[in-house]
Amino acid sequence: MVLEQYIQRVEERLHLLVKKLQQVQAENALLKEEVSIQQQELQQQQQAVQGLEERLQLMKIASTAQGTTTTIAEDEAFKKEIRGKINDYIKEIDRCIALLNS
Repeated sequence: MVLEQYIQRVEERLHLLVKKLQQVQAENALLKEEVSIQQQELQQQQQAVQGLEERLQLMKIASTAQGTTTTIAEDEAFKKEIRGKINDYIKEIDRCIALLNS
């Protein structure tokens, strides 16, 4: 009789543990889904920021072309930045030409 009661208690505890495991697994699945959604939102926001940065850069280029920059220091910094980008593009073009020639 004592052995049967012990086995019954073990079975009850086992059922409780299985139930808790299922609850934790369900919660884990929900949390994984939330993480996935958050990652997608973060990626969308990063793309939006990148698009806005590109628009800002284009606006700076347009204002420089029109001669409507606000200060000389900003104008010089922008020109320096543009020169750097142009140099990077030229280096990339040179690399492509070298690859085509080889």
